[in-house]
Amino acid sequence: TGTPTGTAGATHTPVAAPTDEDGDIDVATGILKQSFAIRGEVNAAGGKDTAVYDDWFVGNALEKVKREAALTAENGDETSGEVTAKINASFAQTHDDVAFGLVTLSTCTDFSTFIINNNGTPAPRPSNLQIPVDYQVTYISDEQVWKVSDAIVTGDTC
Repeated sequence: TGTPTGTAGATHTPVAAPTDEDGDIDVATGILKQSFAIRGEVNAAGGKDTAVYDDWFVGNALEKVKREAALTAENGDETSGEVTAKINASFAQTHDDVAFGLVTLSTCTDFSTFIINNNGTPAPRPSNLQIPVDYQVTYISDEQVWKVSDAIVTGDTC
């Protein structure tokens, strides 16, 4: 229920408000994985069409992914591969009077298979491609969907 399917063309199915921490963490984990696929597809297509982002992101996360796509489009970058994340810890808490309406997923996010090329030349890569990031996935009551709402880098390496 509420688990995303497909890729960038995927849409949310409205779901009831959260009631179970473990179940909501599972749904949030699926939303996060779907968000990685969507970001990858938008950037691989040149970063110009970000309309799908409004369906999967909100708040700080929406601003970040739109900036990332704009930079991809501006630079004429070509991207391939995908970002992945290993979840190390997770918890849910009340948000906007919704029990378990905000899930935090503490991860080691791996950028090692995400490749950026500019005019056929690989872009410089940082020496560390595995970064600890806390992703927040929020239940949006008026839309009855979950969206990634923030991505907070919590350190230099994992």
